[in-house]
Amino acid sequence: MPLDRYLITSLIIWIIATIESLGGLLGFWSIIGKERFVVLLIEAAVLIALIVNCYVIKNWIYRQTEDPSHRTTAWLIFASLLLCVCGDVVNFNLPLTFYRFNDLVKHDYLVTSVLFFAPGYLLFLVAACSVAISHGLKIKTLFTLLTVASFVGITSFFSMRLPETNMFVTLVTGVYAVLITLVGASGVALVLALRKSTAKVAVYLLASGLILATVADGVIGQFWIYGNNGQGYFPHAKYINWSLYIGSQCILIHLARLAIWHKNERA
Repeated sequence: MPLDRYLITSLIIWIIATIESLGGLLGFWSIIGKERFVVLLIEAAVLIALIVNCYVIKNWIYRQTEDPSHRTTAWLIFASLLLCVCGDVVNFNLPLTFYRFNDLVKHDYLVTSVLFFAPGYLLFLVAACSVAISHGLKIKTLFTLLTVASFVGITSFFSMRLPETNMFVTLVTGVYAVLITLVGASGVALVLALRKSTAKVAVYLLASGLILATVADGVIGQFWIYGNNGQGYFPHAKYINWSLYIGSQCILIHLARLAIWHKNERA
C-alpha cells in the first residue's frame, strides 16, 4: 500500500480536524462561544476537502481499472460521503433550535441528521460487504456476523435510551444504532475475507475505519443525545466525535482502492 498523495491528504485533513477538537477540549475556542462561526467555517472546509479527495480517488479508480465492480464501489463510497456530509450540515444546527420533538432530548436535531447518515452508512455497509464477498467470504459467515452485531446494537441502544424518549426519536436512533453496529461488523468481515492477503496494512486500515465509524457514533448516542439525562455532554462530546468521525471518513474513502492494493500486492 503506497503512501501516496491521497493518503497524505487524508492524514492532513484528519490532523486539522483533531487540532480543532483538541483546541475546543482545552478551551482555546468553543463552538458555543463567539468563535462559533469560525469553527463551523473550518469544519465546512474540512468536509469540502474530504469530498474533493474522495472524488479524485474515484477518478484514480477509473484510471486503474475497467472492472465495473470496482468502479461501482468507488461511486458507492462517493455517494455515501455526500450523504454523510449532508448529515454533518444538519448537525451544525445553524438555526440553533433544540427540543424539536419533545422536552427531553435537547440535541434532537441529531435525530434529523440520521435521515442522511443512515442511507450514507448503508452504502458504506453494502460496499464493504461486497468487497468481502468478492474476496471469498461465505454468505453464511457474513450473515452470522451481522446477526451477532445486530444484537449488540440493540443491547447498546437500550442501555442508553431514556424511558420517556419520544417514539420517533426512539425508532430512528434505535434503527440507526443497529445499522452503525453492522458497519463496524463489516470491518471484521473484511479482515476475515482478506486475512491471508499480503496487503494486510490496507486491510486492517480499512477495517479500523469501519470500526471507528461505529465508535464515533457511539459517542454521539451515549454522550451527545442521551447523555446527561438528555441534556448531552455538549460541546465536549461533539469535539471527541468530530476527530473520530473525520478519522473514520478519511480512511473509508479509500475502501474502493482495497481490491486494487490487494491485486498489486499479489502481482
